[in-house]
Amino acid sequence: MKILISDGMHESGLSMLRAARGVEVDAPDQPSADEIRKMLPDYDALVVRSRTKVTEDLLDRSGKLKVVGRAGTGVDNIDVQAASSRGILVMNTPGANAMAAAEHSLAMMFALARHIPQATQSMREGRWDKKLFTGTELYEQTLGIIGLGKIGSIVADRALCLKMEVIGYDPYIIPEAAAVMGVECVSLDELLERSDFITLHTPMTAETRNVIGREALRKVKPGVRIINCARGGLIDEDALCEALLEKRVAGAALDVFAQEPPTASPLLGLQNVIFTPHLGASSVQAQANVARTIASQILDYLQLGIIRNAVNFPSIRAKDYERIRPYMALAESLGRLQGQLFTPIQRIEIEYSGPEFQELPLQPLTQMVVKGLLEPVLGEKVNLVNAPILLKERQVELVTTTTSHSRGYTGLISVRVRGGDQEGAADGTVFQHDEVRLVRLNTYRLEAELEGVNLIIQNLDKPGVIGVIGTTLGRYQVNIANMHLSRTPDKDRAIAIIRIDDEAPAEALDDLLNHPNIISVQQVRL
Repeated sequence: MKILISDGMHESGLSMLRAARGVEVDAPDQPSADEIRKMLPDYDALVVRSRTKVTEDLLDRSGKLKVVGRAGTGVDNIDVQAASSRGILVMNTPGANAMAAAEHSLAMMFALARHIPQATQSMREGRWDKKLFTGTELYEQTLGIIGLGKIGSIVADRALCLKMEVIGYDPYIIPEAAAVMGVECVSLDELLERSDFITLHTPMTAETRNVIGREALRKVKPGVRIINCARGGLIDEDALCEALLEKRVAGAALDVFAQEPPTASPLLGLQNVIFTPHLGASSVQAQANVARTIASQILDYLQLGIIRNAVNFPSIRAKDYERIRPYMALAESLGRLQGQLFTPIQRIEIEYSGPEFQELPLQPLTQMVVKGLLEPVLGEKVNLVNAPILLKERQVELVTTTTSHSRGYTGLISVRVRGGDQEGAADGTVFQHDEVRLVRLNTYRLEAELEGVNLIIQNLDKPGVIGVIGTTLGRYQVNIANMHLSRTPDKDRAIAIIRIDDEAPAEALDDLLNHPNIISVQQVRL
């Protein structure tokens, strides 16, 4: 077996691969895309970091390639869909560099609080500006953490040791789970208003893009300091620049940027901002960790068939795959639907009904539900392997049951979620020709596709509401692809599931909600 390492690898991982029996390893020094394309047909595995772009064009020349391993968390430089269509496994190393990223965030916070980079530069220029660089202590200051996942929880633990007050915002963490960490769970607005320091530790998703934008920066506590070592794009950099110039924000520490390198950013000219060039995961230990982790995963897969941290393939026998494939799509869509309709979630109940599930492996289906539920929030770090672990870290209870009772369908998946005083249920099935359908949402029976962008609108069952919906969406140039209607048995309330061509603007949703007969409007992406 031959393994190509195109972006370099720490010696600890290289030595593992080279010591393996029957394995040949090549690690050329920064090969170009054309050089990789020419070499790739001879290799069983390709190991990359962020430099190599594993495109569909490159994979067209993949030859006997079986697996692409990303020595890191993100797989945004890999065309996962193209790899999947070619039967190529894609795996990454989630969490292997979490400690490095957390410690870098803390280092940036210290440097920001005490003006260390500016003072260093001042001394290099021959000055002794003691009064100019008077800093602030971290002791008894309030640290607001946006995102309480693996990295955010490490930062919280260290900050508590510094005797900081730690508050956190994460809509997918229940207050009890945050309390175990010693963190007070608050709303985003309260975090902005109370924090002396704010640090971001959330993935880049549609929901988190510009989470610190102009509106948020108008709500911050005057003199706040902001740290971002997570993802570029979480902060509106133009809005941050304005807030820094207006002194609403005392300082910022940035390791990541919307465009990298940020050569044209106005932030580079401000003296109260410090920078590093995306170094969050760049520690000797982190590089060694990810190298050993990806080397171990690659060897396990090539030599033993063991799959770990795969982002595009479940652990399913080949003979079961064709039968279970449409149900996997259904399971993920039901999870994604519930994950967007209800937050926070404390308990998930999944029931598999009907004879179809008596012979199929159900664990991959359960993991697909969990993946779909978590992915809108956690983005690229969720896959079939780590989804149950991420769910457990959030202290969400998971219960699965199976029954041979058909309930009118050969195979029916029911996903019920509970959180606080809220409860929601969604049932789905697969029709002929692998057509995935939602057949019940809470008390409403219907038959709707689970795809695209959808508006879920509940209303009082009175004449004229559907007309209002169509007119309002038309006013905002929102085109309706199809619509499914249902109402409660008591005929007092109704629901419309409307698939639209593109996302509806917030103003359209607000207009709909202002109608006296419309109870709720939710937009979901499936």
